[in-house]
Amino acid sequence: MCDAPYPAPRNRSQLRSYIWFCLDHVRHYNSSWNYYDGIEGAAMEEEIRRATTWERPSWKFGTGPSAAAASSEPFDDKFGFFDTENQRPHPAMNGLSSEEKKAWALFDLSPDTDMADVKKRYNELAKSLHPDHNGNDPKAEEKLKEINLAYSVLRKNAMKEKI
Repeated sequence: MCDAPYPAPRNRSQLRSYIWFCLDHVRHYNSSWNYYDGIEGAAMEEEIRRATTWERPSWKFGTGPSAAAASSEPFDDKFGFFDTENQRPHPAMNGLSSEEKKAWALFDLSPDTDMADVKKRYNELAKSLHPDHNGNDPKAEEKLKEINLAYSVLRKNAMKEKI
């Protein structure tokens, strides 16, 4: 009979239940033991995915439960590291307030766009979101309010630049 100070798991489903071995026998047991024995296909893929994150849930950056609880607004990504389209911010965006940046983003235009083009884009958006064209859709009405506010911000900014 040998001394048995070394634990080895009984099987995959009983990882905390041990068989006790001496050093020579635990080496032999471990050399032939395979945690993934009997797992194939989708079950194996799922096991690998869970092991990649140490069997803890994970989310894309800034989309998990803590991000939703922290703020309904996304954070200000000053350097564009987390831009989903991997585009660098337009150089004219530097020095703009967050309100102005949101307005330019809402219009999907760059800050060096001529005010005549801004007005043209405003008219397109206002026409497409007008309640008469959307059957009094509350979402379209809210979006139209955002467009109106953004346009007033851009006009105010353009007036400052003329002075």
